[in-house]
Amino acid sequence: MTSGLLSRVGEACLLGLGVAVFAALPTAIRTAGSGGSFPEGLLAGAAVLAPILVASLGLARAAGRGFRGITGTPVPRGAVLAIALWIGLAVPAMAGLGAVLKATTHHRGLGGATFAVFGAVLVAGLAVVAHRVVALGQAFAARGARPWIPAFAITVIASLPLLLAAAPLAGHGGGEGAGAVRAAVVDGAIAIVASLLVASLHLPASVERVARLAGVPAAVIVLLAGVQRVESSPALAKAMRAGGGLPATILGALEAWTDRDHDGAGAHFGGFDCDEGDPKRHPGAVEVPGDGVDQDCDGVDPARPRPTRAKAPAAVTSGTPTPPTPPAAKGGGPASALPDIVLVTLDSVRADHTSLYGYAKETTPRLVELAKRGTVFDHAYATAGDTQRTLAPLVSGRRFSDTAHDVREWPTILAEVDTLAERLKRVGYATIGVASFTWMSSERGFAQGFDRFETVYGKAHPERSVTGPFAVSAATDLWKQFEQVTAPVFLWVHLFDAHERWLEHPGISMGKGASGLYDGEVAFVDKQLGALLDALAASPRARRIAYVVHGTHGVSLDEHGSGRAAELYDVELRVPLVVAAPGVAPGRYDADAVSALDVPATVAEIGGASTEGFAGASLLPIVKGDLARKHGPVFARSSRRAAVVDWPLKLLAIERKRAERFLLFDLAADPAETKDVSEDRRDDLARLVELRGKLDRKDK
Repeated sequence: MTSGLLSRVGEACLLGLGVAVFAALPTAIRTAGSGGSFPEGLLAGAAVLAPILVASLGLARAAGRGFRGITGTPVPRGAVLAIALWIGLAVPAMAGLGAVLKATTHHRGLGGATFAVFGAVLVAGLAVVAHRVVALGQAFAARGARPWIPAFAITVIASLPLLLAAAPLAGHGGGEGAGAVRAAVVDGAIAIVASLLVASLHLPASVERVARLAGVPAAVIVLLAGVQRVESSPALAKAMRAGGGLPATILGALEAWTDRDHDGAGAHFGGFDCDEGDPKRHPGAVEVPGDGVDQDCDGVDPARPRPTRAKAPAAVTSGTPTPPTPPAAKGGGPASALPDIVLVTLDSVRADHTSLYGYAKETTPRLVELAKRGTVFDHAYATAGDTQRTLAPLVSGRRFSDTAHDVREWPTILAEVDTLAERLKRVGYATIGVASFTWMSSERGFAQGFDRFETVYGKAHPERSVTGPFAVSAATDLWKQFEQVTAPVFLWVHLFDAHERWLEHPGISMGKGASGLYDGEVAFVDKQLGALLDALAASPRARRIAYVVHGTHGVSLDEHGSGRAAELYDVELRVPLVVAAPGVAPGRYDADAVSALDVPATVAEIGGASTEGFAGASLLPIVKGDLARKHGPVFARSSRRAAVVDWPLKLLAIERKRAERFLLFDLAADPAETKDVSEDRRDDLARLVELRGKLDRKDK
């Protein structure tokens, strides 16, 4: 009895470990693509999956023995192969169907109904295919072929589509939003298929002996080695989290379980909180030099800095050291005569949910405070409704389609782009960047031209946790390092927290449901903006700072039955924009529409840098008081939508295979865009359609 039990446990351990290693292959690939090591990703992924798979296989094989004891016959191997093949074909097929519908259908209800109908037909059809393939394999074996040959072929057919489905997630998108879900589903499907295939295996006596002797020790060694490696390597934990997938999801849940002080960082399973009894001590916390406490858990309490005559620190990510004495500004006089510029990017903040633009809830009191000494742009529009087409133009000053980049899903901005930071650096600016989103990395070209470029998403996952306080802390610390330089300073801070998913924040309550959660995130981002403004106001350079604060794009709360990036209604496009320059009177511009594409040109002109090649036009003349100035029209694009705003008219072009559909809205009379006036205003429609043809650049 004891020998039989040991054999069964050993078998379950050996088989479960094998399945875990196989199922961890996508995790290893994604970990390597996120800057980690393939072998370490494979070891850690297998260690996380092994306990679950060992237990599952042990129960499955016990159930199989029970079935055999009751019926006198083993579980039909053909049925197991058919189920495994069905799952292996159905999961990637359904994922492909979903991707096709996402790209071609832009109505959420219609897309869901279509997916349900076609998905049911597809799954049923693949069940028939799986049954026929297994039947062919059995017939092949009945003709004298060795049974393992068709079984092996079916195993390959069942596994290969899943591995191919995992490949596009490697290195990009796996750890972000929907990409994390897709990666976890694919990993789970691979584990299920592999488990089904090995659950009914009858091991030869020689393998049973090996399993009895080595199965448990091998599983224990892999488990302990993998967990120990994750515990000791922040780089591995970060790469696994960035890659996403089922092991990363499990690690994240385990880390959250160890977060006793609720500061967003656990003490184990990839979390490196050094004090679970103090929420003020965790990775990413603001370090207070010389107080005897290691707030950020890096093992060091830095000495309190001595007052010295500072100079610009050397570059850490751009690869170009900062000279001790910056050159004079070209066309702008001495470098010290130019203002400091602080550009704050509020990701996913829509204008109509800010109190600055009349929203009933007080979501943005600090933005309102800044606006009292600056110029508010009432009709400011994003360049698109998605992250890629709105963030890249801030770097290049050009539309996404005209910005040199590679063809990956989250592309690299190529070195040939003459960035805003590089232009400011050439006229004498010391340049600082702080990014909160995983795409905004030096590897993806966002650090070009920055003397210091820091990312904070290694301290908290931007789509699962909170990054704003880390971004403000990093920006404040870097500003202090540059505080005494003679050169003017350009600081770009990216605040990401209003981007999905939306979390509740202590002390902020804006209502229930998606709208309430989103409003709470907007209020939280405004609070971070206030913290940054307060820190800079205490700086000796405070009087010389020009502020530009803007949204990247909006967020749909299902007003038009659409997702955020799919449509180009004002809920996705209209964003806040405030420019406050030293010595300039406040004002409000409502004469025309302006674009977020105008932001790089405005920043460049404030700093005396070249705007040659920029697609936008500087707003500085308006900021200086020309509030009657004509500026528009503005253009925006998504993959299958285009919009032209010639205030107060807006053209929305919906691209279809056969013919385009055009909608025309009068935003002054119908800000919610509920009434298409194209039939009543045919001349305006024709004019804007022609204008759209001149402005459009399709970024396919």
